[in-house]
Amino acid sequence: MSLYRFKPVLVLWLCCFVFIPLAASAAVPADIPRARIAVIGGTFLNDIFFYRDVVKKEFTLETTLGTSPKIYYAEWDGIPFYYVHNHGDGQWQQTWVALYDLGVEEAIGGATAGAINPSMKVYDYIIPHDLIDMNIDRPLGFPKQVYRDPNAIPLPRLTPAMDTDLRQILLEQTRKAIKADKRYKSFKVHDKGVIVQARGGRFETVAEIKMFGQWGGDLVTMSVGTEIVYARQLGINYATVVVISNPAEGVGEWDFSLMKELYPVINPLSLDIVLNSLKPIAALHGKPRVADGLINHPEMTSQAQKDH
Repeated sequence: MSLYRFKPVLVLWLCCFVFIPLAASAAVPADIPRARIAVIGGTFLNDIFFYRDVVKKEFTLETTLGTSPKIYYAEWDGIPFYYVHNHGDGQWQQTWVALYDLGVEEAIGGATAGAINPSMKVYDYIIPHDLIDMNIDRPLGFPKQVYRDPNAIPLPRLTPAMDTDLRQILLEQTRKAIKADKRYKSFKVHDKGVIVQARGGRFETVAEIKMFGQWGGDLVTMSVGTEIVYARQLGINYATVVVISNPAEGVGEWDFSLMKELYPVINPLSLDIVLNSLKPIAALHGKPRVADGLINHPEMTSQAQKDH
């Protein structure tokens, strides 16, 4: 494929990427155990993962974009998986390239969020279905050197934004976990919701939340939107579970003391949901998925192309 045929597009992409000196993609060392599933931690879990006896090994991986954050190899109920703490601690791209290089096919993430939609209350669980991405400072995509196919043109569609099979599993396991314990009887499960990903670094203003609500946003958070995009760009099936930790600014009154009460309740519950989702996720292996065919744009050429 001739590069000059889509040179303007490449120039636009290059302006959006943050490049680090690139080397050839390194092979995964033989002593790193393999898994097809990854769990991406956030405030919905905090440090609760490390209080369960699941971690077998920890490692970092050298990628074309630098060293990954620490990745934990774990096992639960006979299912191997990787765990990345706190969204990768700011190493957004290194995290996802490492998971791609490791051969991860399925990933589930999570977060806490502010409720824009007044029907969503503190302690409610949401399995979001769509995204409004207000990211303004994280790279929008990956350089071509990251991909296994050097001729690929990754320009994915996000309709739907997340994997429908993973969403259904998370929905079923969330309902099951909440129903199983009377302590959670007041928690409501929402089977859809539109995430607004704000930039992060601060909470939003009242005016911003009002705008997000007018746009159709249901909840606002800071990290899972990037994960949704990166996972699709790399061909990794992804879905997320989000817990309402506070009303969004201007929607209701709250203060930080609420978090001290909330985390000890939702963190173990969220971990149970995640761990109990692993076996049904593993059973998806080999199944055709909704994102198949949504990732790579056809070659940008005026010439007729044949399907291979």
